[in-house]
Amino acid sequence: MQLFSVSYVPPEWKHAIITPVFKNGLASSTANYRPISLTCVTSKICERIISNQMFSYFLANGLINKAQHGFLKGLSTATNLLQCVNDWSLSIQNCRGITVVYIDLAKAFDTVSHEKLLYRFRNIAQRANEFGLVT
Repeated sequence: MQLFSVSYVPPEWKHAIITPVFKNGLASSTANYRPISLTCVTSKICERIISNQMFSYFLANGLINKAQHGFLKGLSTATNLLQCVNDWSLSIQNCRGITVVYIDLAKAFDTVSHEKLLYRFRNIAQRANEFGLVT
C-alpha cells in the first residue's frame, strides 16, 4: 500500500467516535464506564495487517520472551497466574525465597505521545531499511 511507503495516515483514519460502555457498580459514577473507540474500518484493517506482520517478525526472530502471556494465542493472564503459582509452589517446596513484583502498565499506554511513538517507529523502520532487514 502506497500510504505506508510515504508514512502518511489520512486524517479521517485518526478520528474516532468514543462511546462509554458500562462495566459494573453504580451507573451514575463515571468511573464505572470504559471508553470504546469506534474507528474507520479501513484503518482497522490496516492496523490488523501491520499487527500480524509485526507479530510474525517478532516470533520469527525470537523477540518475544517465552514468559510472555499477554497476547499470545492460547495464553492469557490465567495461564500466567497458573505458571506463577506452580513456580512459587516449587520454590516453597525447595525452601527458596520468593520475590514477586507485578506492575500494571495498562494506563501507561494512555499517556504515550502518539507523535513521539510514530517518530520512534519511523526511525526503527529507517534503520531496518538501511541494514536490509525489510524488503
